[in-house]
Amino acid sequence: MAGDWHITSIFHFTVNATNFERSFDFYTTIGFKVLRDNRDVIWPRMVARNFGMPAAQGRGALLGIGDGELHTRLDLIEWLEPALDPPPDVPIELRVPRIIALRTENVQAAYEDLSARGIEFVSKPQSADRAGIVNVCSCRDPDGLIVEFIEYAPGVLGSRIDELPTRPS
Repeated sequence: MAGDWHITSIFHFTVNATNFERSFDFYTTIGFKVLRDNRDVIWPRMVARNFGMPAAQGRGALLGIGDGELHTRLDLIEWLEPALDPPPDVPIELRVPRIIALRTENVQAAYEDLSARGIEFVSKPQSADRAGIVNVCSCRDPDGLIVEFIEYAPGVLGSRIDELPTRPS
């Protein structure tokens, strides 16, 4: 019966890594905490069956940011079987971006701290008052995933778009 279940939250999102240690260092540097380190665990056959695959093995860790049971979780995986396809031979800035947006308090301070610790940013903090954005900036993880740090004004749950133009139907 349709009314017997409901989704309560996102449990985790998965980030594919080409080098587990390098990506693990990146995500822990930007503030994720290790919830469970699975890098040496041999996955049961059920994992492959669940994803409709003949085999599934990887090195991984479940990382979290925020407080409480419903904090944001990232499942970092370096795939061993099957192998992760190499990215196409197209410059990274011309690819469709893969993005994680992290709601952040004090983006300017995050930018300064992480820059001092060697994280290279693709954009400096910038504001968009009409959209309700106090500050926003982005960096890339070691495999090209854009990590966006975004700070909204109090009470703003997402970028305001009312004043933006729209494409004709």
